[in-house]
Amino acid sequence: MADAESRPKMRRGLRLLLFASLALNLAVVGVGAGFVLRHPMPDGAPPPRGRDFVFPYTSAFNEEQRRELGRNLRQSFKHDRTHGGERPSFVDGYNAALELLRAEPFDSAAFGATLEAQGARGEARQKAGQRLLVDYVATLNPEERRAYADRLEAEIAKIAEHAKRFRPKD
Repeated sequence: MADAESRPKMRRGLRLLLFASLALNLAVVGVGAGFVLRHPMPDGAPPPRGRDFVFPYTSAFNEEQRRELGRNLRQSFKHDRTHGGERPSFVDGYNAALELLRAEPFDSAAFGATLEAQGARGEARQKAGQRLLVDYVATLNPEERRAYADRLEAEIAKIAEHAKRFRPKD
């Protein structure tokens, strides 16, 4: 117990940075999920994993645009917390799952409900991220949007080339 008390706490700036990074990642996943649902991969291509399907959208932004989008995302989440009250942390869901996994007897229904709640929170954040991305792209002037589209097209071409390796040979 003395070790826990003597350990220094994580600095607030670092905690905010980690949270902002997580929030941006969730937003990107939301954008990718929307894309995949609307534009499935061709037959024979490997299914997207994790954030793979979102990568072209984020990598097509220039560094300044990514930073601006990240700031917008952090402001959006701050606004949600301010106006929506305190929401459970994503870690709370994992901690609840750990408790259920260690309990005897195992309550599979409660474990399933915990996973469902975590999924619902993640989905809500993804949708918020999608809306934010759409809103951000809408603020770009026509030249910026065309440049973004050109960079996105190049990223998609890389993915299409990679996907060719997974197509079955006839």
